Amino acid sequence: MKLIRSLLVVGMTAAFSGSGANATDYYVQAITPGPVQGTALSPVSLQARTDARAAPRARTRAWYKARWLRRQARHNGGGTSEPTPTPAPTPAPTPTPTPTPTPAPTPAPTPTPTPAPTPTPTPTPTPTPGPTPTPGPGQTFKSISALINSGKLSGGDRVFLMDGYHGPLKLTGQNFSSPVLFTPVPGQTAHVDLINLTKSSNLVFNGLKVWPTSSAPGKSPLVRTYMGTSNIAFTNLDVRGEATAGNYMSWPVSMWRANKRAGFQVDGDQISIVGNRLTGVQMGILTLGTNALVEKNIIDGFSGDGMRALGDNSIVRGNKVQNCVKIDANHDDGFQSFSRSASGKSGQGVVKNLTLEDNKIFEWASSTNNPLRCKLQGIGMFDGMYDGVTIRNNVISVSAYHGISIAGALNTVITNNTVINARSNAANYPWIKINAHKNGTPPKNVLVANNLVTSMKVFNNANNNVVEVSNMVVKNPSAEFTSPATLDFTLKPTAKAANSANPKYAPPFDIMGVARPRGNAPDMGAYESQ
Repeated sequence: MKLIRSLLVVGMTAAFSGSGANATDYYVQAITPGPVQGTALSPVSLQARTDARAAPRARTRAWYKARWLRRQARHNGGGTSEPTPTPAPTPAPTPTPTPTPTPAPTPAPTPTPTPAPTPTPTPTPTPTPGPTPTPGPGQTFKSISALINSGKLSGGDRVFLMDGYHGPLKLTGQNFSSPVLFTPVPGQTAHVDLINLTKSSNLVFNGLKVWPTSSAPGKSPLVRTYMGTSNIAFTNLDVRGEATAGNYMSWPVSMWRANKRAGFQVDGDQISIVGNRLTGVQMGILTLGTNALVEKNIIDGFSGDGMRALGDNSIVRGNKVQNCVKIDANHDDGFQSFSRSASGKSGQGVVKNLTLEDNKIFEWASSTNNPLRCKLQGIGMFDGMYDGVTIRNNVISVSAYHGISIAGALNTVITNNTVINARSNAANYPWIKINAHKNGTPPKNVLVANNLVTSMKVFNNANNNVVEVSNMVVKNPSAEFTSPATLDFTLKPTAKAANSANPKYAPPFDIMGVARPRGNAPDMGAYESQ
């Protein structure tokens, strides 16, 4: 990993905290000044209903040094062609939402029938940037394009958008030496139709409202970056398929079909999507490029896939996906990934170093029934190969067959997930399943351990080092979990899963950042008993 990525963490922080000595604040007037029209959104927490967030773990200079060294090692020759000795790796975290996230490589299980992991520090939750400090004096422009065309904007500058509607935000060929921030004037609301970036770098978009105003806006993604774009961060955006998306529970099929837009479709290198809320969209977040970070986003109301990550070295962490509706023949997934060949054909490449951790995928979280409710799949990865995948500490409540399924897994670790049927205690699915690639290539070096699941379809294979150990099939969720009906999958004090996990395979922290173990041994599933 190049040192510049570590230095850009500082640049990202500076973009929010204030202008540097040579940086400038600019102001942009709205095309239509005044209040932004949009329905109110119901409160949605990243947490399940009774979760209590653990205190953030402190980071030391030694931690940052170790993270930098891990990144250097990967950049200078790390790879995934040979399995490494530790099957329970932990990706390096990113200290602030920054356009430069890079996961550490995902080591593989040792090629023995029972791999034994070496515990490593787990990533600390990435804090979402706080309110932007009071801006300083600066020149005012009539539009974003007027500011861009002036040629005055440079690295480290901050652009404050005034109250009202600003039209589509499209930038091409805007490359800066350090992050440039676009954000509303503090206390005001700025609305754009879309954000579209081409061949640009070092840009941060924070706190904007994003939804179309045209009566026929088309089906293009609301936030899009193209190949050749890099070091971009999107934080705290309110992204909606339509201005009235707050009422999506009452939308008929015709309204959903008229608003089949992805929230984010991002290509390029080092794109961060952190702390955003997406409402009433088709696809939620789709990342195509390398080194993507998708963290702490809420996707509430969707008609396709909640999230996709197709590029190497991606981290999908701490997100909440809920309330899926069925409007077409798409097989809806909370998360999906597939490999691509150089020509873009699916299932003919390798996705490398993918981390999925601390996510909540809820088919239905509303107390209101809806005839459009879908039967959601959890994590579906059907077109590998996939090399160096870590899936841990996720809670998945769905009613389709696939809870966590991978076809073509190499050097993969699946630990301490909770995968439960959202509708029926009698069903024998969703399952955790490991299959060969569609072309027959078998999975190799796979560890599946400490999971709570409705059904397990993983079979030990000593020749290929596929290990299924210390998992529990849950037949009576009410006996194990505090309140499955309200999506509270913390363990009861009397749960059989408590203190029953194999400590060799347990991540050092649970989905809420609670250290394992709290008892004589770690608990199975995503939550450590409180």
